Amino acid sequence: MKKLALSLVLACAAAPAAAQQAEDPDLPRAMATRTTQPIRIDGALDDTAWQAATPITGFRQLDPQEGQPATERTELRVLYDDQALYIGAVLHDRHPVTSRLGRRDMRMQASDWLTVILDSNHDHRTAFGFEINPHGVRRDQTRSPNDEDDSWDPVWEAETTVTDSGWVAEMRIPFSQLRFSAEAIQTWGMQVERQIARNQEFSVWSFTPREQPGGIPRFGHLAGLERIPTGKRLEVMPYAVTRAEHVDRRGNPFREEREYGMDAGLDLKYRVTSNLTLDATVNPDFGQVEVDPAVVNLSAFETFFPEKRPFFVEGAEIFRFGGDGTNNVFYSRRIGRRPTLAPPFAARDVPDATRILGAVKLSGRTQGGWSIGILDAVTRRETARFRTPGGEDGSTTAEPLTNYFVGRARRESRAGQTAVGGFVGAVNRDLDTDALSQSLRSAAYSAGVDVFHQWAQRTWTLNGFLAGTHVRGDRPVIIATQRLPYHYFQRPDADHLRLDSALTSLAGFAGALALSRRIGRHWNVNGRVNTISPGYEVSDLGFQRRADRLDVELGGSYSETRPGKLFRRYSAFGVALVEHNYGWENISNRIFSGGNVQFLNYWMVGANLNFSLAGTLDDRLTRGGPGARRPGFVSFSPFVVSDPRKPLVLEAGGSVQRDDAGGEDARVFAQLLMRPAPNWDVSLGASYNWADQAAQYLMAVPDPAAASTFGRRYVFAPLEQTTAVLEARLNYTFTPGLSLQVFAQPFIASGDFGAPMELARPRSFDFLVYGRDVGEVVDGRVYPNGRGEGALSFPVVEPDFNFRSLRGNAVLRWEWRPGSTMYLAWQQTRRDEQPYGDFALRRDAEGLFGAAPDNVFLVKVSYWLNP
Repeated sequence: MKKLALSLVLACAAAPAAAQQAEDPDLPRAMATRTTQPIRIDGALDDTAWQAATPITGFRQLDPQEGQPATERTELRVLYDDQALYIGAVLHDRHPVTSRLGRRDMRMQASDWLTVILDSNHDHRTAFGFEINPHGVRRDQTRSPNDEDDSWDPVWEAETTVTDSGWVAEMRIPFSQLRFSAEAIQTWGMQVERQIARNQEFSVWSFTPREQPGGIPRFGHLAGLERIPTGKRLEVMPYAVTRAEHVDRRGNPFREEREYGMDAGLDLKYRVTSNLTLDATVNPDFGQVEVDPAVVNLSAFETFFPEKRPFFVEGAEIFRFGGDGTNNVFYSRRIGRRPTLAPPFAARDVPDATRILGAVKLSGRTQGGWSIGILDAVTRRETARFRTPGGEDGSTTAEPLTNYFVGRARRESRAGQTAVGGFVGAVNRDLDTDALSQSLRSAAYSAGVDVFHQWAQRTWTLNGFLAGTHVRGDRPVIIATQRLPYHYFQRPDADHLRLDSALTSLAGFAGALALSRRIGRHWNVNGRVNTISPGYEVSDLGFQRRADRLDVELGGSYSETRPGKLFRRYSAFGVALVEHNYGWENISNRIFSGGNVQFLNYWMVGANLNFSLAGTLDDRLTRGGPGARRPGFVSFSPFVVSDPRKPLVLEAGGSVQRDDAGGEDARVFAQLLMRPAPNWDVSLGASYNWADQAAQYLMAVPDPAAASTFGRRYVFAPLEQTTAVLEARLNYTFTPGLSLQVFAQPFIASGDFGAPMELARPRSFDFLVYGRDVGEVVDGRVYPNGRGEGALSFPVVEPDFNFRSLRGNAVLRWEWRPGSTMYLAWQQTRRDEQPYGDFALRRDAEGLFGAAPDNVFLVKVSYWLNP
């Protein structure tokens, strides 16, 4: 698979150079002026070189008065020399400017902003954004048609000054931080945006009405760039970290409660060409990354957490492929995951994560016009230690040495209106013991192609993908794979499925095709067909919750973005979804609808109304057993958001859901965003959720007498679950380069299970309660067939729980020189579990804060070198 990917890359590089796309004469054009004079970045624009540059003016509003001239004049000039591109802007304002002080990449609310976006590849699909506000706070991101990635942190300079008539911004963007072709004379795409907070005005230089598709293909043109050197090719950033852990090891005999350590690593960036970059990391550390929130997951599927590690987040757009809303072919958190194997002893020491020995990423655009991305990472073998009840110490492999590989290529044409691409992925594990080969898949491969096509002035869009997977392993491993929650090959009533115990590999495919049409200024209609075969398996490299599916989706939306007499904007949508499995059993019929309205005072209200129609089959409820009836339900979710311009912003709402089996679910939430000063942001959010579930799966018990349910009894219980969550965030900024971020999440959940019961018959949602409808319950044991000599019995499951958790961290971030950063981080977690079942806020809160804390302190320093 790796050889295939490398061959693809070489072929792309060898392809003939793409011709320069013809410029649209309707789009504005600006000239960059070469200078040989030094430019001092001080936010004053008093260097004489600026007088030679032609200003860009003529901005028009997108909000609030679409198409009208901007209410305040903006003049922007562009210079360049052999090292960098320079932006100088005078932003006139007859009123005092609005600004906030925050850390880099802060949110854009409640502040004026200037944004310069460069399509330096001129591929009409990807771009680099640079933003500055009057306080000198910088934002930067890579952009694509459907995504903005603000994890990208290039090294660039910007300064501002506030005057009586507005404010001035000056930027220096080194060419070494951009990607562009090697042509002697170049034209780039460029967009300039201005945001004025006091009246929520958003104006642009290259204006496209909302009734027409906009984005990167509709950027203006920046000409006059000639013989641009690539700049310095190499960037090196070594780091050192010291860590102190004060942690309750909970019976782990191999670790001390207080441990101290040091580590070091290296990040490297090398510009292979002006348009192709190699990133590498050796022994990376991500201790400054915010912790994941706590959850209680009683389903058979894992919880999805977004990627937060900078190396994997930056440039992630190129690796996106084949997503269908629930499955992702590539999920980078698999790299460095928590070890999957643990010794069967209470006294044990298992690492929290798998150490990444190194990773390398090649991304950019070839001379042949192909966008490519290659990522390869190696994680080390992790060992778990254990102590037997007899006092003997030993060790075992918790995670083998593993290689992860991803390759992606995409070719755009017709000014970004057509694109074709391919994807390959591979996971290979070194399973050098019988225990490993009997537990883990030895290899997993995936490959696919995708297409994107627009026509009729981009009012029609067609996109789709087709992917295949192949996993390998010993027979016990492939049997376990067939039994996974999204496969369930063992279902006894599924004629289209069969668990094959002789297999040593499993293959499958998935595909989707979507068509959308934009009609005039208001309407959008779309349709989608999606299929996932029963054997499709991507969880080694990706994230998976579904297989054995055939879906058809139809939807439409209506939006008005021009202010009227009552509303500033409003929109509504509706979607109908029909799902079957490969046995053509109807497993879901759902309708989603909703809408929102923003008033002239900038308050917004909205609601969603969803339906799931009764009469469909739930082929996952019994977790590998026969299908059951899926109860129909209706849910309603209103919300309100106050004026985002104000120092206090409130967002509140809730939801209520009821199904035809008597189940109920209700949730309320509120979040208050406070800005007591220009350098303070405080966010307090609270939610309360109560759910009364008619049937929660507990277990399956083999019983030859249970002939109606294929020789097994599927045991359930009613569940009343309550969850209360508080989230607090504090951002305090001392200077644009020095900031403090604090996050804390107290989390309390309880689960009170009712009397155990069993599924009465397949294809129903009827249950027989033990001791009332069937069998007997005596001395904590269930006798489903009655008592007697040799009668089957099993213990009554009592899984009532009260789970309390506190997760938080504080990070002081100081960019002490360009590209070089120091982090001081403190992370605290508390957790406690009790079998009460009922929800008592005061008791559970006291239990939470009475739990012993785990504290981790970290100091990390990095130093950016550009030799």
